[in-house]
Amino acid sequence: MIIKPRIIPPDIVHLEILKHRLKPHHPAVPQVEETLSAMKAGWNGEQSLDFHLDYLKGPHHILHNLRLHDRHHFFQIDTVILFPSFLLILEAKNMIGQISIHREKKEMRRDTEGFQDPVEQAERQKRLLDEWLWRQLRIRIPIDFLVVFTNRRCTLEFDSSDSRIYEKVIRASSLVDALEKKKDMHQGKRFKKEELLRIGQALTESHQDHVPDYMKRFNLSYSDLIKGVRCPTCGKYSMKRTKMKWVCSGCSHHSFLAHEQALKEYAVLVAKTISNKEARDFLKVGSRHVVYRLLSAYCKGKSGSTKKARFLLEC
Repeated sequence: MIIKPRIIPPDIVHLEILKHRLKPHHPAVPQVEETLSAMKAGWNGEQSLDFHLDYLKGPHHILHNLRLHDRHHFFQIDTVILFPSFLLILEAKNMIGQISIHREKKEMRRDTEGFQDPVEQAERQKRLLDEWLWRQLRIRIPIDFLVVFTNRRCTLEFDSSDSRIYEKVIRASSLVDALEKKKDMHQGKRFKKEELLRIGQALTESHQDHVPDYMKRFNLSYSDLIKGVRCPTCGKYSMKRTKMKWVCSGCSHHSFLAHEQALKEYAVLVAKTISNKEARDFLKVGSRHVVYRLLSAYCKGKSGSTKKARFLLEC
């Protein structure tokens, strides 16, 4: 049973929006594309685990993409599986090439690149989750983990005196067998279905999405963005408002609600509220009366007098 399903992270959604809205040939474009590519690779790796998890037998509950606060900072976990006698953390790695894990040095290397030791990373997640469960629910339950390399185009090499490294770091193709072995290892106290559901619900309710300010991260301003309403058919910012609908001057596609996506993108990149003047500039519509009607129909609410009103946008 999946308690918290896997959904596309806001990070990727926001970066996709920024990629489309950023003016062509802007010097930040390569950075945005590189960051987006890395995030998509990680996301694809996590998604690829679902095929193997479909073969998991016995009672269990799955939660994907958790981000919890430990009273000081946030920590993230790709997947948590709740079994009756223990919890299992899955840390997915979608990497290609020659991967070397050095436990004593606490690092992972790919050619000349260095990364954090994924075993150390998973151990930290285990400790923080254990502390969180005790602090929030006064529950002690064994927690285990697996680091899962999801890409077939990688070779794994271990430089470690830890003989259990092969039980901690696996390929995705070995996931189901590894899970069955973990279940055999944890044969202690069994929690009831209701208790596991309570844990799963508490974890889900405490999750907080990470919504970074990419405009600030890449040192961008409003003037760096393309204005206008994007055509959902040809992708060009060439939609013009004519009477009661939008018409694309490029491909002649028409839409009644094309402005809604543009306003969502404004909320993501610029601000969660917008004035009539700001909306006219961003949507490239000259009539303040037309824009007032569009904002009044779309927005969740507004504050201020008619002339100085600010409309609350949905992300």
